[in-house]
Amino acid sequence: MSGAATWTAEDTEDVVCCLCGIPGTLVHDLAPFGVVRCPQCELVFISPRLRPEALQRLYDDVGYFEGGVYGGGSGADDGAPGTGGRLSPAMLLQRSWTAGRLRLVDRVRGSAPAGGRLLEVGAGYGLFLAAARDAGWTTSGVELSRTGAAHAQSQLGLDVFCGQLEDAPLKPGFDVVCAWDTVEHVPDPLAFWRTVRSLVADDGVVLFSTPYYSSLPARLLGTRWWTLKPSEHIWHFTPRTHALLLARAGLALTDVVRNPLAPANLARLDSLVAVARPIPYT
Repeated sequence: MSGAATWTAEDTEDVVCCLCGIPGTLVHDLAPFGVVRCPQCELVFISPRLRPEALQRLYDDVGYFEGGVYGGGSGADDGAPGTGGRLSPAMLLQRSWTAGRLRLVDRVRGSAPAGGRLLEVGAGYGLFLAAARDAGWTTSGVELSRTGAAHAQSQLGLDVFCGQLEDAPLKPGFDVVCAWDTVEHVPDPLAFWRTVRSLVADDGVVLFSTPYYSSLPARLLGTRWWTLKPSEHIWHFTPRTHALLLARAGLALTDVVRNPLAPANLARLDSLVAVARPIPYT
């Protein structure tokens, strides 16, 4: 975002650990942001972090998705804004992830049954959601960025709600809920996963991806880690803290893919793809 370098302390707020309700201990001072670690559960998060209204400005900026996996633009061939029909290497990588993740869905849940329902939270421009629809799923999406949601709706004809997950008018009972590179952005991951648990069917499955703080690049590079991004990545997880959060929300972490050669996680040295299943209500 063009204005990202101009954030000041007035744009930020202090927060506490979403699991333990206590302040974190400073790990890195990246003023006006702080990278902190909960002294109790060891979850890493950003405090001070951007206030909700500042985050909304960040995600609404038309350049937010540009130059990344969306290839810097839009065209008929790739379905994302700005490429003029040219596929960039980043866009090809995005397509590889989409195909690999759909295969992972098939492996852990089975291919789309008649009327099978799939929800993607953090749908971006709708590329994964469109591929899931093409694979036979009945799809719904949620996206905070007005730019991304508008593209998914108008250009791809997808059912995408623009806003926070808890505000979306969704009918529970989804067979699959996906959240690709999303939960590190949400204001409260515990509340987020509790909402997901209320939406997924008891025999359904949840799939998601995030960067992870215990990855080799994160440990070696410190503040130079390219995925630290304190303005937008406001929570930093490890497989252990993922499991803690999910369990508190009524979900069990059942599989973690960290291999950068796996199609669902291709070329990602500092990210993981994970699978969770609902814990039965008692």
